[in-house]
Amino acid sequence: MSGLNVSRVEAEERSMHLDVTSYNVSIKLVPGSETFYSRTIVHFACDTDGYQTFINAVARKIISATLNGKLVDISAYDGETLLLKDLARKNELVVEMDAIFSTSGEGLQRSVDPADSEEYVYSQGAPALTQHWYACFDQPDLKATFALTVDAPSHWEVIANTPVKTKTVIDEDSVLWVFPPTPRLSNYITSVTAGPYHHVHDEYVGEKKIPLGIYVRKSLAQYVDAENIFEITKRGFAFFERVFGLAYPFEKYDQIGVIDYNWGAMENVGAVTFREESFIFHSKVTERVIERRANTILHEMAHMWFGNMVTMRWWDDLWLNESFADWASHVAQVEATKYTNAWTSFNSQRKNWAYRQDQMSSTHPIVVAMADIEAVNANFDGITYSKGASVIQQLVFHVGRENFIKGLQQYFAKHAFKSATLSDLLSELEATSGRNLKPWSATWLETAGVNTLRPAVETNGDNYVSIGIIQEVPTMPIDSKELRPHRLAIGLYDLHEGVIRRRKLVELDVTGAMTDVPAFAGEKLADILLLNDRDMTYAKIRFDARSLATLKGHLGEIEDSLTRSLCWSATWDMTRDAEISATDFADIALAGLPSEDQSTVITIVADQLSTLTDLYAHPSLRIALRERVAAGIDAMLTVAIPGGDDQLLFARAFATLATSDDQSKRLRSLLDGGLPGLVIDTELRWYLVNSLVERGLFSRTELDSELERDNTTSGQLAYSFGLAAIPTAEAKSAAWEQIIGDELPNSKKVEMMHGFHRPLQRDFLETYVDKYFDLLVKVWDEKSFQVASDFVRGMFPIYITTQSTLDKANKWLETTGSDAPASLRRLVAEFRDNLARALKVQSVK
Repeated sequence: MSGLNVSRVEAEERSMHLDVTSYNVSIKLVPGSETFYSRTIVHFACDTDGYQTFINAVARKIISATLNGKLVDISAYDGETLLLKDLARKNELVVEMDAIFSTSGEGLQRSVDPADSEEYVYSQGAPALTQHWYACFDQPDLKATFALTVDAPSHWEVIANTPVKTKTVIDEDSVLWVFPPTPRLSNYITSVTAGPYHHVHDEYVGEKKIPLGIYVRKSLAQYVDAENIFEITKRGFAFFERVFGLAYPFEKYDQIGVIDYNWGAMENVGAVTFREESFIFHSKVTERVIERRANTILHEMAHMWFGNMVTMRWWDDLWLNESFADWASHVAQVEATKYTNAWTSFNSQRKNWAYRQDQMSSTHPIVVAMADIEAVNANFDGITYSKGASVIQQLVFHVGRENFIKGLQQYFAKHAFKSATLSDLLSELEATSGRNLKPWSATWLETAGVNTLRPAVETNGDNYVSIGIIQEVPTMPIDSKELRPHRLAIGLYDLHEGVIRRRKLVELDVTGAMTDVPAFAGEKLADILLLNDRDMTYAKIRFDARSLATLKGHLGEIEDSLTRSLCWSATWDMTRDAEISATDFADIALAGLPSEDQSTVITIVADQLSTLTDLYAHPSLRIALRERVAAGIDAMLTVAIPGGDDQLLFARAFATLATSDDQSKRLRSLLDGGLPGLVIDTELRWYLVNSLVERGLFSRTELDSELERDNTTSGQLAYSFGLAAIPTAEAKSAAWEQIIGDELPNSKKVEMMHGFHRPLQRDFLETYVDKYFDLLVKVWDEKSFQVASDFVRGMFPIYITTQSTLDKANKWLETTGSDAPASLRRLVAEFRDNLARALKVQSVK
């Protein structure tokens, strides 16, 4: 028996014998306390008299427990699980516990708003964290109804999965909130949020009326963009109800911005929680950020049907939950909102994430047998989300859109409020399409890695004699021989009067190592020959020599945004594979960015340029290339429309890359308001301040003054970054101690990690390489998964990009870490892979 790390075997064992009916949960929230009272009454049946099992309950202590009126022996309670003996056919278990508030965003998080000292509480249950705030059989297939009662301070709001039933004044300080039972749900999507929230309300009128709410900390009330959030929400409901063929299956829909959040959002039934920084904007943001919020809103909404109403049996199908929501949110954006270029954003951001993840030594099939919760945590990655979404898009093309939607509707109707599996979905799609999907599933879902597609071109003068598509096996896993079937399109593009437009498009099936494309025989040579046009399949693409030459000077002149994004992504991937040099990509980017009009693409390419100069450029060229790229960005900043998105994006990019003394002076002038139209609001001010801090151009005294100016949650996080970014040995040492200590909340630690590792401060970071590897096992053993994994990622010495660091990473994996937990080894191996890739790219000058 185990606690937090419940295994699949244990979960299946419980499922074979238990049928959970209901949970009635009561909690008491007292401001200023580190713990809270939690009482659970759970009714469940058991198919075997005298059977023994366990319930998950993470607490400081169990106050009392009774099973069918008899005391449960709690003397052996291990802080995580409570043993239950002698079960009857029908059981009532009552567990009272002194539960612990979280400071790491796992379980029931308690945070204090520094702006007014008010307290806020929210729950995070996925993947198996609900046991931190009430005793439960914490696995997705043991669904039950859930009713909640909360004793909270009288000036607080309390939000749960269902609308409040009653509010009763206990005394002048406390109110009792009672919520009616939910439909049958998995524990991980039950929730509670509480605090003195500001709230705004509306309703969606479709097949039924759905009350809508937006909740934020009261200190952020003035920043709520309710009109936009409600518009996206209503458009999403209208789209999903029509496409899914089923009305929203719950009673209300609240969306809540929460503080100290680890994820982007969580699909709690009727009470979605969002990372506050990506939900409520207190400074100017670009259209890309607003588009991303819309996508997140739609992603979580799609889960209400796929994931919440119909839920996976075990975490093996976590990928299906997330991939489906990722796919559905982009479809909804394109077809139901103004963000009709959402697939461009998907390609440049989400799909690139998948390609990166899929080329690491840790790559894995989309469908993975999750042995336990530790394995689940390790697989929240680009394959789970974005490769899966890309493959679902390929499945839609494979079976046909109409057949896919019809099968999906049948799946919802058949499995509503039950648990289901991937095979249940594929069965419905086979029925509607008439296709046998087992071969498709075997190659796309059950094997790892990404294929590369290259053009094989034979020409005669100005015309093509033949065009073929060479398909290469994945580079990872190293023993892969997988060649997949692809439904894709190929486009011919011509440059004319400064614009590149598609001349011809051919759609076809690609199979095996070579596929001929007879439709292009005799066609005039194109300036760009683009494989996987329209981004229909999941594969790395390459260019012939003529196309690559065109891209080096004219990528930004491609008319279609998705086509441009495909070319940006492919040239970046060629850089990462050392097929072109860091200088080559810099040339492409500096020529193409001035014409780019998609803010998501500008943001991604600017980030890539930072990676290029700081990791991929040969050390002998690094400073010169960084200075040249910063100068190019500055030139774009100078001519950008005052007050526009591009001006803000280029200002931030320049602040990241500024290198020379003159560029540093320019950076200071930006902070002082030296660029017309550039509004130095709170967020941008902190960004510029910390850029100066890391260069030694902003003193500790000045930094302290900035916190006095903005002593808010976001201000404190930025200040934490700045403290760690001060370029002195003393500042680094102090930051290191705080990062490895237990006093700071995890959100501040993460910011300090970002500030600690600055690419211009390599001399200060070298002494921490050995310390990092020496501490890995200790941190993993003593900290929670979130805190430990953030440390492993955030403190890996990536900017000490040397063979020596690579050797030390390999040595740790081969010696100290050889018997470390698989999740820890995986994280270290991934960063080792990133370092090895950087060294490989550096070798190409």
